[in-house]
Amino acid sequence: MSLLFNLFAELSVEEEEDNKARFIFSSSPRKQTPYMILEGNKVGESCSEEEKIIVKFKLLDLNKEEIIHVTHKAFPKLLYEESRVIGSSRGWTAFMSKHDGTVHLSDALTNLVSTRVMTLPSLSDPLRLRSSAIINVSISSPPDEDDGYVVFVKFLGPDLYYCRPNRVSRWTKIDMIYQSHINLCDVIYSPGTEMLFLVITGASFLLCYDLNMNERYTRLHLIKYPKMAQSEWELLALCSKTDQLVEYESSCDKCFIVRRYVETYDQGDKEIVFNKIKRFMVFQLHKQLKNGDITAKYTKDIGDLCVFFGKNETFCVDASKYPGLKPNSIYYVGYGIIGVYDIGDEKFQHLTPSMPLNWPL
Repeated sequence: MSLLFNLFAELSVEEEEDNKARFIFSSSPRKQTPYMILEGNKVGESCSEEEKIIVKFKLLDLNKEEIIHVTHKAFPKLLYEESRVIGSSRGWTAFMSKHDGTVHLSDALTNLVSTRVMTLPSLSDPLRLRSSAIINVSISSPPDEDDGYVVFVKFLGPDLYYCRPNRVSRWTKIDMIYQSHINLCDVIYSPGTEMLFLVITGASFLLCYDLNMNERYTRLHLIKYPKMAQSEWELLALCSKTDQLVEYESSCDKCFIVRRYVETYDQGDKEIVFNKIKRFMVFQLHKQLKNGDITAKYTKDIGDLCVFFGKNETFCVDASKYPGLKPNSIYYVGYGIIGVYDIGDEKFQHLTPSMPLNWPL
């Protein structure tokens, strides 16, 4: 999946004439190192390109666990000033116009040499949808590699739209049954199966669509839960939980359900406030039963893989391919914290307090 985690980027370092290091974005860095964009601000206008501005960023180096300052980056004015970030998938960031709901795809955060912007139609009923919360965006394949790519946008609630920009350039709403169970569900596209998936609340079903939008429900059975004291289970029962499907694209037989438990507390006015992440659990999809149901077995070992769980499309990579990443772990952003969770030891490490995402949102 995309190497974007909360707008995840790869950088290289170049030496300026005064021998001071200048950090820049690169689509093919000399040495790949994972970085996470924390915040950014406009610092000026581009002298060479009228439609671009100059921005600066703060990034978290996940290898050294240090904050790095990017002092100079040309960025399309259309995306920075007139749009908001609504998600990221497969190395591309999705933006939506604040004015008319037009969707743009861009590799501006990962391509140093030539930023590309692809404009899609405005979402239908933009006045309503522009004010609605967007859960996530999924792209079937990178737009520069496949003319037949499909873009999916999942809103809070039952609204799920897709667009085939190079075939039928319009947004189509997918009508789903059991709509009350998919309010907070992410969508994820699996290249291995060429299917779009949603994990129904409670991980009881997988809702999937092929590229012709034919719908199918598959019952999920989570098995071999960890052994814990009853008191611990009672605490988890009080938590809010979300379930995400994660596929390791290099091997179709490695697919996981990642469950996140979040502690909540009541301020006294019946308004629930999310507090902090209590725990993660990982279940590996195991086998398909004779009746078509699928089992997912709890595991504390996903090997060399590490999962990225943020505002992007959830994905996993081989830690050994990206120096500094911790294997068998989950990197996450949530509720004021950027951290990493060791799946085997069941321990959290806080990397840094989560900065306000001034940009991108």
